[in-house]
Amino acid sequence: MDRRASWVSFVLVSVFVMGIFARFLPPTEENRLILLSVQQLLFIVGGIKGASPRAMYSRPKRKDWISGLLSGVGLYIINTILGMVCVWIAMQILDYDLVQSLILQERSSAAALLTSNKPLIFFGMVLLLTVGAPLGEELFFRGLLVDLWKERYGAKRAVFFAALIFALLHFYVLQFVPVLIAGILLGVLFIRSKNLFVPFLAHSIVNSLVLVFWLFNL
Repeated sequence: MDRRASWVSFVLVSVFVMGIFARFLPPTEENRLILLSVQQLLFIVGGIKGASPRAMYSRPKRKDWISGLLSGVGLYIINTILGMVCVWIAMQILDYDLVQSLILQERSSAAALLTSNKPLIFFGMVLLLTVGAPLGEELFFRGLLVDLWKERYGAKRAVFFAALIFALLHFYVLQFVPVLIAGILLGVLFIRSKNLFVPFLAHSIVNSLVLVFWLFNL
């Protein structure tokens, strides 16, 4: 197993073990934020150690900024529509109370921290959503997984399987398909731009828009 593949295994196993460990911790706001932060730190370290320098350190040009911004807005619109469609389909085939329970469950982790009356928790979660998660997830899933697997299996398979793992690790049911599609589109952005900054910016824009509209509706 080469160095890059070793980092993939290390990060995925560490995230799995941390998920088990989290079940034995008190579900406090502080513990939730720490666990989410450690998860992203693992992605960042794994991505930096395993991703090829050409994928990470290319200096963004003006077109990269524009592409990232526009892609982020477009991705937010696509995700919103897909999310609504998935909820509607679930309503047709599942019990209403079950669907409502799944909706609350998928929002509960972030919502609990964003509605905290502790400023450090609130601003820590905002920073994690807008910078930490986009940075960690793009470094690992696109910068490492896609870049590594496209050399072995081709770009299309690399983008799909990296997006599949990306979606699975979010542990969503109703939002699984939107997250999967988002992962695929972010992978395509990375492949086409050959610059990790573009999907990072797009990812950050999506999360920021979700955050703004969520706070606006409180």
